[in-house]
Amino acid sequence: MTTSTWWQQATAAALLGTARREPPPLPADLGVEARGDGSPETALLDAAAVGGALLRAGGRPPPTVVATTPVAPPETQPEAPVRSVQLLALLLDQPPVAARLRPLALRHWLDAATARGLRVPHVALPRLLALAGQQTELQHAIRPVLGERGRWLAGLRADWAWGVETGTALAPVAADVLTLEAWQALPAAERLDRLDGAPAEVLEAALDERSDKVRRQACLLLDARPGSARAQRMAERLRPLVSSAGRLRRSLEVELPTQPDAAGVRDGLSTTRAGSQRERWLELICAGAPLAIWTDVTGKDPAHTWPLITQPAARAGVLRAVRARHDTAWAQAAVADAPDLLGVLPPAEQDDAALRLLRGHRTPAGVGAVLQHVRTRWSPALSAGVVDVLRHTPPAGVAGSAWLAPLAEALDPSVRPAVSAWARADHRWGSLPADLDQYLSFLPAITEAFR
Repeated sequence: MTTSTWWQQATAAALLGTARREPPPLPADLGVEARGDGSPETALLDAAAVGGALLRAGGRPPPTVVATTPVAPPETQPEAPVRSVQLLALLLDQPPVAARLRPLALRHWLDAATARGLRVPHVALPRLLALAGQQTELQHAIRPVLGERGRWLAGLRADWAWGVETGTALAPVAADVLTLEAWQALPAAERLDRLDGAPAEVLEAALDERSDKVRRQACLLLDARPGSARAQRMAERLRPLVSSAGRLRRSLEVELPTQPDAAGVRDGLSTTRAGSQRERWLELICAGAPLAIWTDVTGKDPAHTWPLITQPAARAGVLRAVRARHDTAWAQAAVADAPDLLGVLPPAEQDDAALRLLRGHRTPAGVGAVLQHVRTRWSPALSAGVVDVLRHTPPAGVAGSAWLAPLAEALDPSVRPAVSAWARADHRWGSLPADLDQYLSFLPAITEAFR
């Protein structure tokens, strides 16, 4: 009996069962002796074992797979210190901070590693790449610490392709200066998009365009240029309307303008259906005229001039001009009435002004209205002021969880003792103070681990 015939008979016995068909004996030429118990079941199992080995031994090997993926290049960055790696593992597996604050704590770790030119260990790469796929705000912070192995690994999956990007900013390419002739040669549909950053002569010509959108956009952009020809025309319209009154107690009287002429309409003083037309024209004139008009009339600086401007439309126009021109002197003068001007002030002045505004607010909404215009990372003084105000401000129906991430990101770690005292003494804000305390206590451990 050939081996092939024996295997066919053994297969048939397995299909039909040993009760209906006797398994064939093992071929003698295989050199394998059958076991002595002689039961059909044992013989069939032996046949299966021997036949399976023969099939594997006699089968053709699979075709050789030629690797097309290049190996990862050697690392050029040193690995983060052991202690910092332990903290990273803790953040990934058992975060010691509130769940909503884990991304912030991770970003703090990643920024610390980036500042020192370090990379994450290889074992953490898959976890970090996967996590950044879910929390895309971490991608920018993770990219510099991936190392060569991490960038190689990111290139193997489409959903990790963001990790391959170097993040290196390209050198700015000098843009061609847009001439009036070049702008006028553009199709009408493209002229609006090319107004930003255009020279004054282009904006001046745009005031004659047929498109209302182009004209309005040109007016807004010219509001930011107090030296433009339009600003001088607005100054000529504003001067006759403003006068100083009073001897002992000085004030400013502002008259409403009359119907504008064709030149005024060209400068944006058009007519609308809603509201007082004359007050609207006054606001537009004040927004376009140089702010020096006001200080020339009063003979005082912006801090003493702003309180004298009481006419509502005039105040609204001046605020528009301050925002458009980022005038820090006027922003400092008017910030108490317009908290959004905090964003115009330099960092040092911004903190002082924000502290003054916070002392006048005792509601979460008022505090939030001030803080939303301050840069993300607060100084120790501003951080202490914010904590003090919130400690004495009831939530009044505001969810503390909505404040958690913004406060954790902005507070300086030096205020942790004050936050700890807040957590022990006040339960009106729920777990907010305790979560902040826990987070602020963890940040120094990260900084220390990288030393």
